[in-house]
Amino acid sequence: MEQEPEPAANTQAPDDASTIVVIGQRGSAITDIAPIAELDQDALAAIGATSIDDIRQAIQGQTQSASGGEPIFLLNSQRVSGYQEIGSLPPEAIAKVEVLPEEAALRFGYPPTRRVVNFITKRPFSQVEARVAAASTVPFGSATESARAGYTRLSGEARLTANLEYAHTDALDWSERDLALDPDIPFDALGNITGIGGGQIDPALSALAGRIVTIAPVPGLAGERSQLAAYAAAAGDPRLFQPGTLQTLAPGKDTITGEAVLADRVGETLAGSLTLSVAHSRTRTLNGPASARLIVPGDNAFSPFDDTVVLNRYLTEVGTLRDRQNTTTIAAGSTLRGAISGWQWDATASLNQTVTDGTSERGIDLSTANAAIAAGANPFAPLDPALLAARQTDVTHQRTRTVETKLVVTGSPLELPAGSATATATVEAARLSSVSSLRGESPFDLSLGRSRFEGGLALDLPIAKREMDVLPAIGDLSLNASANLRHVGGFGSLRDRTLGLVWSPIKGLQINASARRDEAAPDLAQQSTPPRRIEDVPVFDFASGRTEIVTLFTGGNPDLLAQRQSVKTLSLNIQPMEKSQLRFNLSYTDSHIRNQTGTIISNSPETEALVPDLFTRDANGTLTAVTYRPINFYSERLETVQVSITANGRLGEPPPPPAEGAPPVADTRPTYYAGLVPTFVLRDDLRLRPGTRALDLVGGDSVGGYKPQFSGYGYLGLNKEGYGGTFSFYYANARRIRSDIPSSDLRFKRLLQLNLTAYVPVSDLVREAGWAKNLQLRLDAQNFTDARQRVVDGNGTVPFRYQANLIDPIGRTVTLSLRKRF
Repeated sequence: MEQEPEPAANTQAPDDASTIVVIGQRGSAITDIAPIAELDQDALAAIGATSIDDIRQAIQGQTQSASGGEPIFLLNSQRVSGYQEIGSLPPEAIAKVEVLPEEAALRFGYPPTRRVVNFITKRPFSQVEARVAAASTVPFGSATESARAGYTRLSGEARLTANLEYAHTDALDWSERDLALDPDIPFDALGNITGIGGGQIDPALSALAGRIVTIAPVPGLAGERSQLAAYAAAAGDPRLFQPGTLQTLAPGKDTITGEAVLADRVGETLAGSLTLSVAHSRTRTLNGPASARLIVPGDNAFSPFDDTVVLNRYLTEVGTLRDRQNTTTIAAGSTLRGAISGWQWDATASLNQTVTDGTSERGIDLSTANAAIAAGANPFAPLDPALLAARQTDVTHQRTRTVETKLVVTGSPLELPAGSATATATVEAARLSSVSSLRGESPFDLSLGRSRFEGGLALDLPIAKREMDVLPAIGDLSLNASANLRHVGGFGSLRDRTLGLVWSPIKGLQINASARRDEAAPDLAQQSTPPRRIEDVPVFDFASGRTEIVTLFTGGNPDLLAQRQSVKTLSLNIQPMEKSQLRFNLSYTDSHIRNQTGTIISNSPETEALVPDLFTRDANGTLTAVTYRPINFYSERLETVQVSITANGRLGEPPPPPAEGAPPVADTRPTYYAGLVPTFVLRDDLRLRPGTRALDLVGGDSVGGYKPQFSGYGYLGLNKEGYGGTFSFYYANARRIRSDIPSSDLRFKRLLQLNLTAYVPVSDLVREAGWAKNLQLRLDAQNFTDARQRVVDGNGTVPFRYQANLIDPIGRTVTLSLRKRF
């Protein structure tokens, strides 16, 4: 059974490359910086979460920095070794959640680049839970089934959680979605004839058709395939191929995850924790039948053409091409903390390892088939499978591993008139390694290793304090500063520096300002991913406004440089009523970034001219090869404004006070939580190379994909005695990628996606059934209007590579789940 809470003791938060978590004492984290949002038990009940991830999703608008960074997480105002220490807890174990601005990260040994989320737990607490769920896309196409079991026990400093979860997702294939077929793809099961190099097929055929013919479908009747007139009848109108069940739009996947956390006191003065999480997934993808360009000589007895031609076919007489990938992830961590002479310290150590093994069938070796056709075999009949037995297969292996340890010491070195100065010192070391290999047509082996040693110091100095009558006319004012020096193997010395102030001129109003410079080495995976060459990939060519069939090169880039950036932020936090949880936050961020790592997808003529090594064209100007590998962008200037409005509480008048000597009257009013977070991109100028024109990513330039200038996220949750529901939305404004070519002048329509959830206690539906106690029935509808990103070009036509069902094949999903708590 669940137990009622008592005051919480200190626990800890994860230290993840993308997320940091803090767990602390009940009440606010130890900082003078006002929170952006606070969620008490009423607000958490209104969210109706079944996991910590549900809470994160509900408050994602408040936790994401204007620059897009993920938050730092704390548990009871303490650091943890990994996010799993918090993510493994059930939402019922959480008493309160606080969201703090980026400046608060300094207090916990992190640079002020991400916001801080502090989870505060109930004590004591004990719960066993079981959850089963079934989900499906609507319209149907892919189904997901999952099951989860978990145990949690909190008592004093002791904490034990254990969870096991399994999920299976069906693949989604082409037959389940309405997709127009692309006439620029020349392959078909029977085939389409083209000329060598894309030119005229045969002068005699052009004479019969009355125009120059560059493509013609193979006649459907076998007896007509040797007659030139049969090709002239449909000249210029290629036959299109429907992949159906032979190709997937979204892969099938099986995942199993187990995790455990153990925390307790170590002796009289120390506390610590151990965590372990293991996940294994299998992914399966169908890539459709192998494409083939079969060379048909003019002297082949079955060919009606005088010249050598190309037969573009899908080889449906043999099995479809497949991708298989197995991934195993291990995350282990430990923490130890204590205090010495008023100075608090905590040490964390972590191991994160990911091993990925993949097998990918790229195509079929056609040398034997082409030799047989050259010797007189019929190219228009199904080929003997023995001629197509040699599959071109890539076998890849990649292992990335990070071993890291960090010591953080916090205390007050001196007393100032306005309060205690706070100093936070950090020392950390890490070893990152990556081993990758590829076995196939182009074997590849790479082993990269990198050591990192880092030290840092952060100071928080109170200058004015209204309550202590120190410069009361100013209000509350404090200054903060930090400096970090790290040595990274292969990149030398990298430095971080920050300077900021926190000023509250009046109660309910706080102004935060900061300036920082930081330097960071690129992600090791971006450097070490095995290179791959994939033939006959359809891509949208912005230079021609049509689909081109290219050779695609992917993989990592071991020559990436370290990123350097300068960021200035100014934020305003307002809590207009002291006893109300209505809060407003306005944040402005101005970023200058050098050597940012990114991948170019959109090949406008200007972009191609700047990075010509990523794109290859033939003598006719046709795009033939594209490289999607990370590179360094010279510089970017990004200015954003983010607004956050949150409120939570109860609706209606409170119950009257009880009569003298009577027990308190239960407060059964509905609880609610609401949040609205719009983000505006004021400026986004990207310069790919020194001395070149900056691309205006707000004004119509692009290096890949849709990036809205204005977006917003909103959330509303209501709960009354176990009955409740949530509503959330995501909005992105219309956007245009400009081009002088109408078919490449893309207009991305505005996007509004809505999500609904409803849940009820089964015990109220099945009266007097003991098994129904603490059993919840829940229905989730994500993107319930099935909204997809719509794209049209300057002619009002939807480009085939930008069809909504290709951009987002999943669309609407509906999930029905049962969750039992013991």
